[in-house]
Amino acid sequence: MIILVTGGSGSGKSGYAEKLVTEIAKKDRYYIATMKSFDEEGKRKIQRHQKMRLDKNFKTIEQFVDIKDAGFM
Repeated sequence: MIILVTGGSGSGKSGYAEKLVTEIAKKDRYYIATMKSFDEEGKRKIQRHQKMRLDKNFKTIEQFVDIKDAGFM
């Protein structure tokens, strides 16, 4: 199953999606991180998201562009 969650910056989509996935998927949890940091604020946001995922057993794939090449399928 693939679920796509979309929304604007700061809308809470990451937290919502992580909660949804941890409730549904007991294994094989993939997280495609598409944000690329261009400044200190971006770096802080990425670090915050990494901490949010820490104990949720996600396999994180960092793929800024060409998501089809992420290698999870």
